[in-house]
Amino acid sequence: MRPAEFRAVVRLLPVFVVVAEVGQVTTAAAVLGTPQPTVSRALARLGELLGTPVVEREGRGIALTAAGRALLPFAQEGVGALERGVDVVTRSSVVGHGTVGLSFQTLLGEAVVPALIRRFRDRFPGVRFELAQGSRQKALEDFEAGRCTVALVASPPQLPGASTTVLYDEPLVVAVHRSHPVAGAGSVSVERLASVARDELIVLKTGFGLRGRVEEIYADAGVPLRVGFEAEDVHTARGLVGAGLGVAILPAFTPEGDVVPVGLDHPQALRTIGAVVRHPAHDPTVAAFEEFVTRSGRSVALTALSRPS
Repeated sequence: MRPAEFRAVVRLLPVFVVVAEVGQVTTAAAVLGTPQPTVSRALARLGELLGTPVVEREGRGIALTAAGRALLPFAQEGVGALERGVDVVTRSSVVGHGTVGLSFQTLLGEAVVPALIRRFRDRFPGVRFELAQGSRQKALEDFEAGRCTVALVASPPQLPGASTTVLYDEPLVVAVHRSHPVAGAGSVSVERLASVARDELIVLKTGFGLRGRVEEIYADAGVPLRVGFEAEDVHTARGLVGAGLGVAILPAFTPEGDVVPVGLDHPQALRTIGAVVRHPAHDPTVAAFEEFVTRSGRSVALTALSRPS
C-alpha cells in the first residue's frame, strides 16, 4: 500500500470504529455529526483501499465482515492512542488525580452513567467520582448547592456559571399490559388512552423530570391527567403496569414480562438528556471531564443504550 493510501485509511478509521460500536450507519452519522451518505461513502472507500469490504448489511443495521472484525481491535487501539495523546498534550499532569462530583437521574444509572465513567477512566484511571442519584429536581438542587460539579438530567437547563451539553433525545412510549386493547398497535394518542375508563395513569412523583413532561403532554392535548398511582422509579411503574393497574408513559424499553411498549402519538413524546457542568477553570480534572462529555458523551451514551440489556 502506498503512503498516500495508508494515510487515507488512517483518516477513515475513526468513522469505522464508531459504526462498528453502534451497529448502524444512521446512528453513527448522528454521533459523528456527519450526513449519513458521507459515512456510507467513507465505509465504501475504506473497503476499496483495503481491497475488501469491512461491513455488510444485516437487517436494518450493519455487520462487520471477516476483514472488519480483524481490523476493529487495531483500529480501536489506534484511535484510542491518538485520543490519549491529545489529552497528554492539552491537559496538565494534575488531570487524573482529582474528583468529579456527579449527580444524575436514577434511570441514567443503568447504562449511561457507568459508560461515561468507564470511558473517562480508561484515559484517567486515577479520577474518583462522587455519585448522587434521585429525581431531576434533586440533581439540579445538588448542582446549585455546590454538592456536585456535573448534573446529568432530562431537559438540561441553561444556568449561570455553567455549560450545558445535549447528549441525546430519548423517545417516550406508553407501557401497557399485554392484554390491553392497544397492545398490538403501532401507536396510540393521549385522547385514546383517556377514553378508556379503566386506564388510570401511573406516573412518577412530582420533582421527577418525566412527571413534568407527562403533565406537559396531557396539557397540550387538552386531556385531564387522571393519576392512579405515583411511583418513585420506572421499575415500580412498570411493575404496576404488569399487575394490570393502569398504563404509564416511560422512556422507550423492550418488552418485559407482561409489559409491552406502544408508541405515543404526540410531538412532545421524547425527552432530551444532557449534562450541566460548572465552569471549572480552577479544576483541570473537571475541565477534562467537561471536554470529554462535550466531545464524546453523545457517542458513549448512544453506544451504551444500543447494547441489549
